[in-house]
Amino acid sequence: MPEAAKTGARPLELTELLTLLLEVSERISSTLDLDELMVRIAEVVKRAVDYEVFALFLLHEKTQELGVRFSVGHPDDSVRSLRIRVGEGIVGRAAQTQHSVLVKDVRQEPVYIQSLPAMRSELAVPLIAKKRVIGVVDLESPWPDFFTEQHQNLLELLAGRIAAAIENAALFRRSVRQSKTLQLLNEISRELSSVLVLNELLRKIGTLTKRLIDYHRFSILLAEERTQAFNTVISIKRDESMPDRYTVSFGQGIVGAAAKARQTVVVPDVTKDPRYIVVNPETGSEMAVPLIYRDRVIGVVDMESPRLGYFTDEHVRVFSTLAPQIAVAIENARLYERVVRSEARLERDLERAREIQMHIMPALCPVIQGLEICSRFQPARELGGDLYDFLTYGKDRHVLIIGDVSGKGAPAALYGAMVSGILRSLASSLAPQRLPATE
Repeated sequence: MPEAAKTGARPLELTELLTLLLEVSERISSTLDLDELMVRIAEVVKRAVDYEVFALFLLHEKTQELGVRFSVGHPDDSVRSLRIRVGEGIVGRAAQTQHSVLVKDVRQEPVYIQSLPAMRSELAVPLIAKKRVIGVVDLESPWPDFFTEQHQNLLELLAGRIAAAIENAALFRRSVRQSKTLQLLNEISRELSSVLVLNELLRKIGTLTKRLIDYHRFSILLAEERTQAFNTVISIKRDESMPDRYTVSFGQGIVGAAAKARQTVVVPDVTKDPRYIVVNPETGSEMAVPLIYRDRVIGVVDMESPRLGYFTDEHVRVFSTLAPQIAVAIENARLYERVVRSEARLERDLERAREIQMHIMPALCPVIQGLEICSRFQPARELGGDLYDFLTYGKDRHVLIIGDVSGKGAPAALYGAMVSGILRSLASSLAPQRLPATE
């Protein structure tokens, strides 16, 4: 690698500078696609500064770390996992001080973070929008003393436009994502309300949630007051149901913590949280969301990912909206199952009662000389209050009884059975002359 500085481009005239700024503004402001914008930014910066290596870092405000959003000249495997905290290295210093950092020879810079061994000089310019650092543009060259103050001044002029374009594109992306999320939530809400079979509903919840959050493992645990524990009713891994089920006592684990606090619990790194109960060794991060129905925690939705810090504030907001609907859908399905069981039990009871009522009725019509007798009994419902009977109380003395109890169903059938029993008792115990007249 040559040690002598590469000859830079000649200084731009004022008209050339104004023309470049105008072209740059038009180029980067004509798209709201963030990925396309990244490519265009690299191209316009290349026109201003003939770099060898380019990286655009964006700041994650919550973690205060800078990650590479787009790069040229860096190996993909090295920048994919690269995270620089604010204040660390040349890039981190530019973000912390909100001023450009020009290093003529990185070998003389003790805080330099090496990504490519051949690099000798570096220029880092912060991207500031509304007095807030959103990222850093970082250029590197294999020649020492390559970047000049003119490069720095020119890149600082471009930085404001670049920052504004990134903010606009990010805002547009968030708006599109929120619109799609709302549409998806509405669709999910309709689908959840259309399923009343609990097992089918639970599988549906897991499938629909996957469209919102790309989890690695998904579980629903329902509370059981008798055992004071949450029992797994469904567990899905990569869209496939898992046979393993587990129980978590009230107040234990991340699931218990979410239920006790009655709010979502997000753990970026489960290995650093003493509450974590090891169920899946692959888990890196976890999010537990309580299901609350009528001020009562009925269960918890638990999601896991092998990636550290996977679950975001956006995931929390989305699922906080969805969780109450899931709770209502589960309770409705439970109620439906109880109704179905009650109806089935009632149906069995009514069928048994109908059989008993048919046994109470005469099995065969009597054979009486000079008469042809035929009968048919068909209640309006499963049970009825109509009754008939053939009674004998003496030689060649027969009574045909026909009755109709007011009303229908089980009460009328009970009264009918009682009347039939009384009349049969009277017929067998009373003399013919003492048998009461019937109307």
